[in-house]
Amino acid sequence: MKKHSLKIFLSIVITGLIIAGILVLKNLKGKDRDFNIILISIDTLRADHLGCYNYPRNTSPFIDKFRENSVLFRLCIAQSSSTLTSHASILTSLIPSHHGAYFIREQALPDDRQTMAELLKQKGYRTVSFNDGGQIAPKFGLNQGFDIYESMRDDIKAERLNFYRIVGKTVDWLDQNRDEKFFLFLHTYETHHPYTPKKRQLKLFESNYTGDLNWQITVEMIERINNGEIKLTGEDKQHIINTYDAEISSMDESFGLLIRYLKEKKLYDDTLIIFTSDHGEEFGEHGTWAMHSHTLFNDQLHVPLLIKLPGSKFASKKVDHLVRSIDILPTVMELLGEKMSKDFEGGSLVPLMKGIPPKKPVFAISQRDMKQTYVPAYWSVMTQKWKLYNAKLFDLLNDPGELTDVAKTHEDLKTNLQKYALKYLKRKSEKFPVKKVVLDDELREKLKSLGYLD
Repeated sequence: MKKHSLKIFLSIVITGLIIAGILVLKNLKGKDRDFNIILISIDTLRADHLGCYNYPRNTSPFIDKFRENSVLFRLCIAQSSSTLTSHASILTSLIPSHHGAYFIREQALPDDRQTMAELLKQKGYRTVSFNDGGQIAPKFGLNQGFDIYESMRDDIKAERLNFYRIVGKTVDWLDQNRDEKFFLFLHTYETHHPYTPKKRQLKLFESNYTGDLNWQITVEMIERINNGEIKLTGEDKQHIINTYDAEISSMDESFGLLIRYLKEKKLYDDTLIIFTSDHGEEFGEHGTWAMHSHTLFNDQLHVPLLIKLPGSKFASKKVDHLVRSIDILPTVMELLGEKMSKDFEGGSLVPLMKGIPPKKPVFAISQRDMKQTYVPAYWSVMTQKWKLYNAKLFDLLNDPGELTDVAKTHEDLKTNLQKYALKYLKRKSEKFPVKKVVLDDELREKLKSLGYLD
């Protein structure tokens, strides 16, 4: 009887081990990797204004807490300093001149460019986006592959745009659909100018401003400042930064509500969450205030990137290597066990998460919205240490503010970087189908409220 019981026990154990082995083998082959995916893009968010990127102010306590479960990429560079162009790069893993989505040219993303949503839809994901529209409204082509692509009503003024509304839409959808495998793309302009924080939020960073600027920083005011009509004092400059930080604080609170909801509904552990931005903002570093898209200095290209893996694998890890926004899509594909598309221009970040350094030097190619593609003022190339932009060479380790041109003492390096960049830019033809955008009155008004149109 004992021998019989032992045989049954051993049979059960062996069967269990076989099943476990099959499941592990399937997982290694990329099968049955069912997890949800949330991509969050906070428009115009500088990395260096978050606590987890060593900002001394307490702008982002909920994001900083989220960082404990995430991999933080210290140096992520966007491929553009403009909203449409940068988001198209994130969603396609292509640099701007190779995907063709340019606001200044009134060109939408061409239909033949494959997006993250299209790839995930093929994997059985419900693909949903709640976003603030404007430059990423459906007319601009980023809705390709989404089952639902809802831009907040374009007649709502910028001062009413906030992440809380996006989170509310997300929670309502998840309440009805959380049993499905989903990909959510969430976007907000809350930290984009105009800076219109609640007074409660502004008081966290400012108590006794006595200057002449309004407590809200409007688009008209920013234009007058940069046209020289308003002269800023040191107190005024700090006030502008305070309003921006207050907008970050408000967005952070809403982010915290989303994370709390995911945890309460048991969705957090099984969800890949990617938190990033499309570009930053300049605050006088090179002469312009509260603006972006006009240069490719790192005040506009250095963006946050935090990735929380399912099960919080590699939690609290920090990666110091240079990475790029175009690396996000390949990373998602590798985590799903999929082969890399030959069209991807980025690479998976999974090896870096595992501590494996890149086999080759990593270059970040970034481009402004442009009409003349290869003029030096419209592209930059960056390595971990060096940056070539507008025919000027910057030593980023010794000059992180990109203030001193050292090209004359490093002519060979400048020449090699220039040759590499131009070869890379020209390796794919720009002769793609042009998809022109015709703006209706509603969208035009929304874009005007964000400072994109006069």
